[in-house]
Amino acid sequence: MPRKSPGRPSRPTAAGCISARSRGRLPTTRRATAALTSCAAPSSSRRKRTAGARLVAGRWPQRAFGPAVLSWPRHLPPLAWRPSGEHHGLNDQGERVAFYFRTALAGALVSTVSAGLASAAELSGRVTDVSGTASFEGALIRIESLDRETVTGRDGRYRLTGLPEGDYEVSVEYLGADPVTRSVRLTDAQSAQLAFKLGEDVSVLSNVLVVGQAAGQAAALNRQRNASNVISVLSADAIGDFPDQNAAEALRRVPGLSVANDQGEGRFAIIRGIDPALNSTTINGVRVPGPEDGSRQVNLDVVSSDLLESIEVTKAVTPDMDADAIGGNIELKTATAFDLGNRVTLDVGGSYNRLFDETSPKVAASFARVMSLGEGYENFGVSGSVSYFDREFGSDNVETAGFPGIGDGAGGEVLGLEEAEQRDYRIKRERLSAALNFDFRPGANHELFWRNLFSDFGDDEVQLSNVFAFEAGDVVSATPSAANFTGGEVEKLTEAREEVQQIFTSSLGGKSRFGLYTLDYVGAYAFSNEDEGGAVNAAWVGEDLDLAYDLSDRRRPRLIGAGPAFLDPASFALDELSTEDNFTEGTETSLQLDLTRDILFRGHPGFWKIGAKARLRDKESDAEVVVFDDLGGDFTLADFALDDIEYPLGSFGPIASLDAVNDFIGANRANFTVDDDESAIESRGADYEVDEDIYAAYAMASLDIGALRVLGGLRVEQTRFDSRGTRVTIDEEGGAGDAVFSPVDTDKKYTDVFPGLHLRYVMDDGVILRAAYTETLGRPSFESTAPIEAIEIEEDDGEFERNAELGNPDLEPLHSRNIDLGIEYYPGGVNVISANLFYKAITDFVVATDIAGQPGRFAGFDEALTFMNGDDADLYGLELNYVQKFVMLPAPWDGLLVNANVTFSESEATLPFRDGEVPLPRQSEVIGNLALGYERAGWNLYLSGAYRNDYFDEINELDDPAFDRYVASHFQVDFRGSYRFSEHYELFFNAVNLNDEPFFAYFQDAQFASQYEEYGRTLEAGFKLTY
Repeated sequence: MPRKSPGRPSRPTAAGCISARSRGRLPTTRRATAALTSCAAPSSSRRKRTAGARLVAGRWPQRAFGPAVLSWPRHLPPLAWRPSGEHHGLNDQGERVAFYFRTALAGALVSTVSAGLASAAELSGRVTDVSGTASFEGALIRIESLDRETVTGRDGRYRLTGLPEGDYEVSVEYLGADPVTRSVRLTDAQSAQLAFKLGEDVSVLSNVLVVGQAAGQAAALNRQRNASNVISVLSADAIGDFPDQNAAEALRRVPGLSVANDQGEGRFAIIRGIDPALNSTTINGVRVPGPEDGSRQVNLDVVSSDLLESIEVTKAVTPDMDADAIGGNIELKTATAFDLGNRVTLDVGGSYNRLFDETSPKVAASFARVMSLGEGYENFGVSGSVSYFDREFGSDNVETAGFPGIGDGAGGEVLGLEEAEQRDYRIKRERLSAALNFDFRPGANHELFWRNLFSDFGDDEVQLSNVFAFEAGDVVSATPSAANFTGGEVEKLTEAREEVQQIFTSSLGGKSRFGLYTLDYVGAYAFSNEDEGGAVNAAWVGEDLDLAYDLSDRRRPRLIGAGPAFLDPASFALDELSTEDNFTEGTETSLQLDLTRDILFRGHPGFWKIGAKARLRDKESDAEVVVFDDLGGDFTLADFALDDIEYPLGSFGPIASLDAVNDFIGANRANFTVDDDESAIESRGADYEVDEDIYAAYAMASLDIGALRVLGGLRVEQTRFDSRGTRVTIDEEGGAGDAVFSPVDTDKKYTDVFPGLHLRYVMDDGVILRAAYTETLGRPSFESTAPIEAIEIEEDDGEFERNAELGNPDLEPLHSRNIDLGIEYYPGGVNVISANLFYKAITDFVVATDIAGQPGRFAGFDEALTFMNGDDADLYGLELNYVQKFVMLPAPWDGLLVNANVTFSESEATLPFRDGEVPLPRQSEVIGNLALGYERAGWNLYLSGAYRNDYFDEINELDDPAFDRYVASHFQVDFRGSYRFSEHYELFFNAVNLNDEPFFAYFQDAQFASQYEEYGRTLEAGFKLTY
């Protein structure tokens, strides 16, 4: 049976939908490539089409089930509040859980008071290296005789309260160092100080706990080992051991994480197969709104990895964390002066891209200073860092629109191409990131901070394209591997955008201790925006051309202009010209207050914690599109200066340069006639505003019962969602056929309850067992819920065709029940072997569907595309992790280090319009990382490989799995080498994508190519100074 074509080549929009052809006068993709964007696709033009095309063609699948189209249920889980008019009430099970939790918390409070801890002693101190400058976070402080323990914070400080008077032996354990024990005498109701120094028998330079690969591993493993919940950590040293340019690329080293790339660079992090839009991202504890239009996912390539002190991935959230983290939360931390001590660093280097023979500079600098403000001790710190990278590179690309049945020229039929596209990208990316932190400690029990981060990511992209419309001509001959056509059509495109994405976060807060109570308070502001000003789109069309294609290499189809007319610029008439200015901005203001009290319940230490948080979020999208109707004359490609193209994937032919297009607009703008109606449709029809306010309260408690730690609690979140958009109606049946604009306002309120329980059991032989049950949610994308509607009723030969596309503000959020089971073995030193099982039951994700013909408003329509809550999905998997430093081997092999992890996962999702099951988008069944390191005598060498296998990307046809798109497996090899001459000087060399791994996507079967893209290798070299 012939397969129908899915239309034009397409790629995901920021909201997780792909383009489909639109009919009639409403804004649509007037040329093949104008409908292509790439928020999630691993390669990218990310070039926006016209605003109207986004409104109609861009928002509407064909992609009915894709990465960010996940949302949530109409049937709330057992522990959710279900709104009923103005009343919100817990169901029976929720009431029982809340009652039991309140009873347990009240019992703990009563027992706390009766225990009389307020009159007990307190022990505090700091764990550092021998110099006192490098502090150790995650060190375990323990008083064995009392069965009491705690963990040091990021500045190496610890605090134990409620201790009886007496003489005690206090020990500190830190992976990679020998345990240290010191004696202390505690007097009732008094405070004592006890400091520890690790590595006193070695110099700072040779101390593996302070510098190098082992230091990074030790810091991360200590934090993971002592955490109450399931987390993965990358320290600053570990991040620096790889040639990663941004935060996303660093995250692909974490067990269970993979990365979606854009033009070969990491952009979005995928946690355990869950789409980035369903994960949360924080910078220094501040939620970051996503900068892209319509999407919630955060572009992590905006943030330079040079600024980061650590990255912490929480895979099982606790009740004091935001609940909208189905995959987990990614916390990016910048360094404070108390983390670093007095320090100045300078990192200078350059990179070279072999594919486009371009060299790019890079520089990073940081400083930290600790000083005294009148108290006689160092109580004030200021730290700052800045990173700049100006990278010029490019890629070569070929894409197809699928393989429907076409004639073979002899009365038969083969699976072949109706449409395909060549692309040549020239890209310039400037990444400027800066952080500035202030910390003040006016006394032993008070801390104040002000932390700021700003990133500016300029992404200038020129895309030169040929769209081959084979279907416009006649087949001369066709086989499964080649075809020839006459009368074909080629559209030549010169398109450019200058896009700037910015992220800014600022938080002001502190911590105050009052005996057994600790009060944490913070106010924060964050914004992100995407400014695409002066985008230019120009198209020339050549008709009646001899065309061909060659599929002998199924991954890289060769598109061929077979006749002389293809090479003649005069054969291509200027068909379309438009300019575009788009701006999207999201802001979030938050206030949070937490109160913690140390307790002793029936002789077992612990704490209870309560808190409240308000998050006030705004999102707006504004498009200004100018569509030119009359260009004041007839022009061809011959009237423009041509670009010089080196395209190894086929014959490209002549193409206009961007400078020539800009010169043409500048010289002839006064002669252009603007199509006011189309410009208004494509501008106003894409605009929307959203206000989303989230109010949360939680209560949790933790108790250490011997070797078992129990942490549990409840979180309540109420969401208030208001949105404003526009309905665009063109009615040639009941109206005059002119565009009518009507405002649409909607509001929604819902409340959810999220229980959480975490268990951690420490065995005597270095084994830790973990278990967790949590509930989380994912709110629908702004694009799918924005009240934007496009309705068209058009007459065609006396018959009316009725089509509509609209958002759905009534979508429910997606919920997930999560189970985690883990076992970790720490044999000593910087070593660990671990295994973690995980399971997620996700209900009512969002799908895009056609509701035409159903009872109601669109009963008489031919097509009515919208979003709705769908069926269920299950995700389960196993993470394995192995880290080993071979210190037991004789020199020089004792410098070897291995870091390996692999994740196996499966997913099953059911769709209302499909029989059978499909996997979750972007969920790879196998993700693996292997890094081999060597550290000795100043040398630090690291060879790493990151692998993921194929994953399901998107649905192009609701009823035809033959057009489902998959992204092929990816394996990339990187190398970093450095030599440290002293503690002050270091040289480094990086090689990125050593194996020149391309990007490849296909339709259902790898023999049907969807997209192929090459990036080439990148080499970097430079030096680093530290004082």
